[in-house]
Amino acid sequence: MNTGKQVNAMIGLLFLTLLIVGAYFVNESTRQEEALEEVTERNAERGARLYVQNCRGCHGHEGLGPEGDPAGFAPKLNSSAFLILNEHNEFGAKATSAGVAEGIRTFLVDTIACGRTNTLMPKWSLAFGGSLSDRQITNLVIMITNGRWDLVEREAEHVDEEAGLDEQGRREIIFSDSSALSLTQSNCGQFSIPDLVNFRSRDPFAGAGAAATPTPAAGTADGGGEAPTVQGVPVADFVNARCASCHGANREGITGLGLPLLPSVLDQPDDFYFEAIANGRPGTAMPSWLAAGLTEDQIRTLVEFIKTVEP
Repeated sequence: MNTGKQVNAMIGLLFLTLLIVGAYFVNESTRQEEALEEVTERNAERGARLYVQNCRGCHGHEGLGPEGDPAGFAPKLNSSAFLILNEHNEFGAKATSAGVAEGIRTFLVDTIACGRTNTLMPKWSLAFGGSLSDRQITNLVIMITNGRWDLVEREAEHVDEEAGLDEQGRREIIFSDSSALSLTQSNCGQFSIPDLVNFRSRDPFAGAGAAATPTPAAGTADGGGEAPTVQGVPVADFVNARCASCHGANREGITGLGLPLLPSVLDQPDDFYFEAIANGRPGTAMPSWLAAGLTEDQIRTLVEFIKTVEP
């Protein structure tokens, strides 16, 4: 073989090698994506089973809170606010940034593991006396941040069918009385009220996974003046974030938990409600908000709000 043919053969072999290597890397990338999807699906299924076993009694059969199960009381989890979107998401929206995604995961992990102070959300982590391992908590978060409530629905139907539950039996799964529950007094991952409001009002479709500017709730503005605030947020947002789990999303009250907080039924003097908020109610789920860090002025702001502003 002459030198020219040898050179051509070597070039051909080199080109073929490059093609093979390139094909391998393209295939490897696809294989890794498929493997990640498979693992995520499997973990989301595990999270769905854990949700049905441990969470639906408070948050509702499909995570909709009182919105989906009026007898329930815990906040809504089936919300786009907790979605973490990848670059190939079905909505065609921008991917959630790494920083925002990590913030959402941390918020959910800490909430599940550590509970929430002055709420009925308990500490679920084994490290704090609960019943869930770190891996199980992570699986719950994977299910929530991927929005896989279809898996929860399917698992609940399977479990309830095996248990022979009819629709009435399914309704009875949802807690409507707090007598068997207790307030969480402290935790390892408390978030400030502004952070809490931002996480729950986040709009993943607003662009690049950034938190949307929350829309002020009813009664937070007077059309020109500055809205009153409690712990750095409009008073209505504070009520929604800290009071709704016991008193209802529209302050209509929840049987066995919290009384209505509507102007039409609050007919006692202001001092009566100030005392209830400041020092709590023994024998009920109502905590002392003065002990929790509210100032007397902030409590007076709350009293004025619930007595004068309709939901």
